Amino acid sequence: MPPNAPVDPSQHTREKILTTAARLFSANGYESTALSQVAREANVSKALVLWHFDSKSKLFQAAVGRTLEPYFIDTEDLKGRDEPAQIERLIDAFYEFVQENRYSVRFVLGLILRGEPQPDNEVLGRIGELYRLFRNLLADVIEHGRQSGRFHPDVRPQLDASLIVAALDGVLIEHFMSEDPATSADLVAYLKRTSLERLIA
Repeated sequence: MPPNAPVDPSQHTREKILTTAARLFSANGYESTALSQVAREANVSKALVLWHFDSKSKLFQAAVGRTLEPYFIDTEDLKGRDEPAQIERLIDAFYEFVQENRYSVRFVLGLILRGEPQPDNEVLGRIGELYRLFRNLLADVIEHGRQSGRFHPDVRPQLDASLIVAALDGVLIEHFMSEDPATSADLVAYLKRTSLERLIA
């Protein structure tokens, strides 16, 4: 859109409703978030919320879909690094993503932990695809390090990658439970150190 193009008020309102809904669903869950609350905090009428989204269920699905928009893995960032540095960069990228997308990560994590109504298969498929891509990328780096001799010959790439991802999941939960970024940063630094101690020949 050109810089001086007029802003569509309808689109602006829709975005404001979605942003508000994602925040409230993330904080309170699906059942405890009323459409009237979304409308009130977005400074619109409940009728306008329904005009844009038809139902609470459709608003919820749209909010989940929106939270996944920034989710991607930048493999260009790994070029020119050796395998230990690639492992460190992937772990850092995970943590940086959580820091930069607190609401969306909390939202998706809340869906899983609270057993919320599930969004459509496309959204769930996207979450699973990104999770597998990240784990497989770690496994590929570990396998390449094993073949190059930088990592122990007895490493098990899929298992080691899964262990790192499981530890990162734990750091993510700790991040939201403690609300202390310093603690989470220390855990990430410790995870990088201990993972590489395990891997490096």
